[in-house]
Amino acid sequence: MIIPMKKNPVTRDYLFPDAVLKQKADEFINLLDRDIAEFTDRGYSPEKKAELLDARNAVESFPSDEQLEAIKVQLTEQKDQARDALEKSMRTILNMAENTFGFGSAKHREFGASDVSRQPDAELVRNARIMSAAAEKYLDALKSEGLTTEKINTLIAQRDTLDLALDAQAKGVSDRDVATEDRIEVLNTLYRLITKYAGIGQDIFLETDEAKYNDYIIYDTPSGLPENTPPPVI
Repeated sequence: MIIPMKKNPVTRDYLFPDAVLKQKADEFINLLDRDIAEFTDRGYSPEKKAELLDARNAVESFPSDEQLEAIKVQLTEQKDQARDALEKSMRTILNMAENTFGFGSAKHREFGASDVSRQPDAELVRNARIMSAAAEKYLDALKSEGLTTEKINTLIAQRDTLDLALDAQAKGVSDRDVATEDRIEVLNTLYRLITKYAGIGQDIFLETDEAKYNDYIIYDTPSGLPENTPPPVI
């Protein structure tokens, strides 16, 4: 049997905040316009400028990590609200069954487990299905405790609402993970273009213009490399 290999998480290729990368992209676009003669000699063209602009714009079009997290939090809150409403109805019907049949009796157990607040979300939905069936079966016996068809229908509706909320939450988490990976890949694409033109700019101006050479250093460190990065072996 072939066991699929676990995919490695996508990580950023750079060590500064995303906003700084976007700012550096804007700076480099302006630098390349300023030094267009030198860069044209190195193969920079309107098509390559368009590629750089597209990479910068792609970063802008993606929602931020904070926005993606906010969507996930909102879906979780909606799920929690749906669960709270269902739990309340289930506890009430369990109490009706207990008062009528006695706690732990065979008929009381037909309504499902009584520890509703401790059950995982999916188990609670399953238990609510069991309870709605038992409530319909014993409706006449529990009418004196206040059970009605309307309350059973409310229980069923709340169960379905939680079921849908769970699906939406799971999809939201999955969508967030995919969007986060896609965003990092777009950011890394932009970073690779910036490092490419940084290297070209440094090569062009190394011996001719110190100020312009420094303009093409990405990291503000003495070596021009990320902190704690070993110097290249020459």
